[in-house]
Amino acid sequence: MQCLSAGSSLAGFVFVIAPAITFAQDARQDTTPQAQTNLDDLKKRLDQLESSNSDEIEDLKFQIATLEKEVAAAKSAAQSKSGQSNNVFNPQITVFGNFLGRADDTKVFAEDDPAGSRIDSRMNLREVEFDMRAPIDPWADAVVILSVESPSPNEFETSIEEGYFTLKKLPIFDTAPGGLKLQVGRFHEEFGRFNKIHLHDLPQPSYPRALTNFLGNDSYVQNGVAGQFFLPSPSESSTLQASVALLDGGDIPIDDTGSGSNLATLGHVDWFNELSDSQSLDLGASAWNGDSDHALYGLDVTYKYKPLAGGEWHSFLLGGEFFGAALDDPNTSDHPSGYYLWSQYQFSQNTYFGLRFDHAEELADSNLSTDTVGAYLTYYTTEFLRFRLGLEHAESDVARLDGRDTALIEMNMVFGSHPTEPYWVNR
Repeated sequence: MQCLSAGSSLAGFVFVIAPAITFAQDARQDTTPQAQTNLDDLKKRLDQLESSNSDEIEDLKFQIATLEKEVAAAKSAAQSKSGQSNNVFNPQITVFGNFLGRADDTKVFAEDDPAGSRIDSRMNLREVEFDMRAPIDPWADAVVILSVESPSPNEFETSIEEGYFTLKKLPIFDTAPGGLKLQVGRFHEEFGRFNKIHLHDLPQPSYPRALTNFLGNDSYVQNGVAGQFFLPSPSESSTLQASVALLDGGDIPIDDTGSGSNLATLGHVDWFNELSDSQSLDLGASAWNGDSDHALYGLDVTYKYKPLAGGEWHSFLLGGEFFGAALDDPNTSDHPSGYYLWSQYQFSQNTYFGLRFDHAEELADSNLSTDTVGAYLTYYTTEFLRFRLGLEHAESDVARLDGRDTALIEMNMVFGSHPTEPYWVNR
């Protein structure tokens, strides 16, 4: 209707303009004051008509522009919806980059092997991880983590750090009994607290020596099948969870010559207690057995406090873990042990300060031990970029480790889809 109205106005405009122009031409030959007055009146009417039709034309232009925007928005929404549908079949990809610079006052060797490359007072992009995750179907999810590691500067090793399926339920059951989840493939084993955490997600720049002596320099990762399930909880404010795994044997410091064809077993129980609205306590027990001659046991504890009043960006954590081995091997002591303790206080949304002490006995001779104390300051610019400064001092019965002082600077980068942040982060 508006278009018809505009068309009618334009027709009227032409209808009036034609005689007006003719009259104006005749008026040029009439020089009387009356003729001049008539000419001025016609000009005014002409200006009014032009103004009136100009408003209607501008209104039509506005309506056309509005419709064009609506069409463009509809096309964009359709394309976005199509893109989201396609992405359902693509994995979620996250890339982690971890850089470490250090300054030492004694020699330091890669993987603590005197025959290896020296890494003291060097800078190194020590790890890049490509983390890919996707749901396969309603029954299973999949994870593949490709790792490019640099144990010493300018030397790189590529491996599949983790690659596994998680079966959330079995086709023969309508629901998973006890919340059972089966993990099949290669994965970080459920032994203690830190072993499950990747290097770039630790609250300190490295794994404690107490852990690496028993589980390996890069933590304990193995091929196998693991089941995780819930147990009846002793109270409404607590959760009891357990896992059992069957793994390939060997590839662990306490049994590094073991045959992969021999099955190893691993069990872990975790008891989470909500002490109050602002406090929680997590207790864990682990046991690994390769054969009758090689066994490892562990206990871990983590306390967390996050005040409700004025505590939006404040938190405090205190944790520790104990390792004890029972070995009957000519290459090791019978009962080496180790432990570490750590704490962390969050000053603000982005700033954390932590301390760590660890005591580690050597597997070959439990009479030789190393004590290391460290202090660490961590700062997040965003969840995608983290900086950390650290100072460590070691006292040891091993000559090459005794009296070592180390200054560390760590930088961690994350890009791609946003990952789940580690448990010690409160943002």
